[in-house]
Amino acid sequence: MKDLIIKPDELLDPNDYPEEQRQLVEDFNQHIRQCMGIITGLGKEYHTIWVVDFDNLEMHLYRTTGEGTTRTVIELGLKYNNYSRFVEEYVERYVVDRSESVLKDVDVKVVYERVKDGELYSVDYMRMSDDGEITYHQMAFALAGEPGETNKFILAYRDIDKSIRKHISDKRYLREQLDIVEALSRDYYNIFKIDLDTSEVVILKLDGYVTKGMEGAGEKKYSYPVLAKQYVTDRVYVEDQKEMYKALSIETIREKMDERDEYVASYRVMDKGEIHYYQFTYIPINPRNKASGILAGFKNVDDVVQSANERKNLEILATTDIMTGILNRGSGESKISDVIKAHIGGMMCVMDIDNFKHINDEFGHSIGDKVIREVADVLKNTFRDRDIVFRLGGDEYAVYAFGIDNEELGETVIKRVFDEIDVFDIPELNGHKVSISVGAVIVDPAKNLNFEDAYRQADAGVYESKKVDGSAVSFYKG
Repeated sequence: MKDLIIKPDELLDPNDYPEEQRQLVEDFNQHIRQCMGIITGLGKEYHTIWVVDFDNLEMHLYRTTGEGTTRTVIELGLKYNNYSRFVEEYVERYVVDRSESVLKDVDVKVVYERVKDGELYSVDYMRMSDDGEITYHQMAFALAGEPGETNKFILAYRDIDKSIRKHISDKRYLREQLDIVEALSRDYYNIFKIDLDTSEVVILKLDGYVTKGMEGAGEKKYSYPVLAKQYVTDRVYVEDQKEMYKALSIETIREKMDERDEYVASYRVMDKGEIHYYQFTYIPINPRNKASGILAGFKNVDDVVQSANERKNLEILATTDIMTGILNRGSGESKISDVIKAHIGGMMCVMDIDNFKHINDEFGHSIGDKVIREVADVLKNTFRDRDIVFRLGGDEYAVYAFGIDNEELGETVIKRVFDEIDVFDIPELNGHKVSISVGAVIVDPAKNLNFEDAYRQADAGVYESKKVDGSAVSFYKG
């Protein structure tokens, strides 16, 4: 994309207009010169410049150098030409430090207060590129003219990494420290960076238990499967080892990272004859580009389980989906597996929000998250306390409803779910109707089923329901 900028010779020539209009033309040119003066000054350092209307927040691309790092920003601005919508998407995709703070700093009301008197206002942050590279960036704001004479402001971008790099001798260390501070709490003793493609580990922090073969933080790469197996064998309480071998396997981690942006669970450690409670957390460095790798943190959580009641709360936390408050996938699967093994009949359902990607793209990920929580609330309130309701991941859920032994009764219950979803009150959706596709199977206790069988049969029904407009349920016929 070539450099876009208004040139002085593109101003209007007053001589081309009737004498009575020439003063208006001169006034117009003066406003353009003022705007150009500000932008020309910014243009010496800022690679991309937008002009935004305070009244309707429409964005217009004024200048770009066409550098590779600017292209995705330009594409985003052309797709979402409303300033508020654009910066919400931009911060969510690219800002990796202080995201919530940055979003508040660039709110249009804040920008207006800072630039209304003619001052330059800037916001610094760390930007993650699409290929996982982190650099220092800055957004700058200024009035597009004199105070009181313009209703437009300028949004400019620049990469300030070059000017800062001279003060940082080891950028990689800075990047990793930033990731640690922003992605995991400071109370995690051991923190690792894992490459999901190669299964290689780099140690970023090692203040707690040291697994055999580890040499401490540094550049050395280790095999994650080897370290995970060694850790479980040497450290985890024997009754938890079987579960933990699976929970910490590279296959499970890859699966969890495909489904969500955080994987957290607690477990028990045997140390010098005493049992202690620990917690692990896995999160992607960049949720939009998980090829950039993930971070894993391990910490002792004895300090939050000082009483029997607190221990119970920890167990609840370990089995709960953080976003929705219903059961997470691991605990939901485990509970249903136990029920089916005990030959307790019921209805197994798998549910999927229709066109969820469109909701995210059209209204933003924050609204998409709100829809996910609202659907979870409907399921939690519609089904009984003893029924098993959990989030499979993303926009998918599963339910096991006890005692429902025929399709007619099952359809009655599911229709109540449809009715509640149909009257969602989410103003930000601007009238867009949310619907879900449901697959269901009646689990006969006399049949020798397992969780995988029931899930597969119910999931097949989801695809049939997707063929119907609006909320629908399809039962497995066997």
